[in-house]
Amino acid sequence: MASALPKEKYDFVEKLLKKYPKKSTREIARSAKVNPMTVLRIKRGDIDAKRYEVGERIKDKPNYKCSSKQKACVEKELCRDFKANTGVITVKSLNIKTVEDALKYANVNMSVWEVERHLINSWEVTIGGHHTGTDKAETYTNFQVKIWLKRITQGVAKVERLLKEVKEKSPVVSLIKRKKINTKKLHRELEISLFDIHLGLRCYKESGADFDYSPEYARKITLNVLDDLISLSDKYLPFEGIIFPVGNDFLHIDNVYMTTTHGTPQPGTEPWGRNLLFGEKLVFEMIDGLKQIAPVKVIALPGNHARHTEIALGRILAARYYNDKNVEVDAEIKPYKFHKYGVNLIGFEHGHSIKQQVRLAALMANECRLNGWREARFCEWHLGDQHRKGSGRPMMFEEQGVSVEFLPGLVVPNEWHTIHSFNWQKRAGTAFVWDKTAGPIARLQVNIDNYLGEVMK
Repeated sequence: MASALPKEKYDFVEKLLKKYPKKSTREIARSAKVNPMTVLRIKRGDIDAKRYEVGERIKDKPNYKCSSKQKACVEKELCRDFKANTGVITVKSLNIKTVEDALKYANVNMSVWEVERHLINSWEVTIGGHHTGTDKAETYTNFQVKIWLKRITQGVAKVERLLKEVKEKSPVVSLIKRKKINTKKLHRELEISLFDIHLGLRCYKESGADFDYSPEYARKITLNVLDDLISLSDKYLPFEGIIFPVGNDFLHIDNVYMTTTHGTPQPGTEPWGRNLLFGEKLVFEMIDGLKQIAPVKVIALPGNHARHTEIALGRILAARYYNDKNVEVDAEIKPYKFHKYGVNLIGFEHGHSIKQQVRLAALMANECRLNGWREARFCEWHLGDQHRKGSGRPMMFEEQGVSVEFLPGLVVPNEWHTIHSFNWQKRAGTAFVWDKTAGPIARLQVNIDNYLGEVMK
């Protein structure tokens, strides 16, 4: 652990940096009689100006003296251990129970650091009556939040600053006044799942694909399927909200080298940058249309073809709709997400990561134990990846009351699928109507003709 830097020395180094901005780090270090690395860390902001310490470890011992009016301990215990590119903070208290609260209390600059992992635990402590001020022993629950941090790289930091600027300048949109429908007091949500679009893929029937596929055709067929799903759902109106997963191999490639996230070459695709911009416009168009019907919850869900780009797309959507009261974006960087609505609990995962789908029931129970699992009566997982209604395992099964279903995709089987006899899978978009108290009441599907390439009426 690094030793503390005296306040006087910190002030002197900072003064030299301001006075001689053109001097090198080594020259400043020689003048201040400190290590060049110390000067560099002061320039980068690694050293906390309030505490004037490097690699500090601070402990504020808690005071367990309580009175009859003061039932909780006011002081907290904080340990901070920072190095050049990593850091660990530990907060022990009676009321700090979350990562966000711990970061705020420890005064961590989140424009410099990001959370790598965390651990939260608790234990009970009984304090004797002579310390409580009430002559009675009292039991308190102590919480410990331990967080491992890593320094954000320069490129990531620039992207974060850009997204922050987009957020601040995003248009302010008030809640849309929608036409009221005279009906009984219904509480329903609509889920629209358009999986595996693979925007950017180009393939041709002459080369072995089932049908010609291009970004322009993908946009047309996606919007047509979406329009028909909305038409089919009209009889279930009104909706309190629309659940709209975005990702699930929405894009075909993940970088300028025309490969997937794992580096598998994808010949015959659109340039990465052009494809991303084309995809952005398509997603904006779909969300802007859906929010006219009901408030939209966008769930960013990365696939296996363009994981990094789809995570970035989710962040872009969160920034764009930051000030739009009609759109909520869940852009958290997780491989699976959950949505709770009344007695319904829905899990989303692309379908490529967890090979033993039977484990999804336990995963949902543990992930949602404190948020939805107890109240849920209908629990379902909706997966993609297979480009069809199913996989090598059952297309739909139920384990311990949790249903798992693979949903069909919109993309055309290309030459690779034909070689491996994965072609002629039924292409379709799906939608689900969820009633708040009655559970799932409708499953809607719009199919695409594999021979004509058009939506089937």
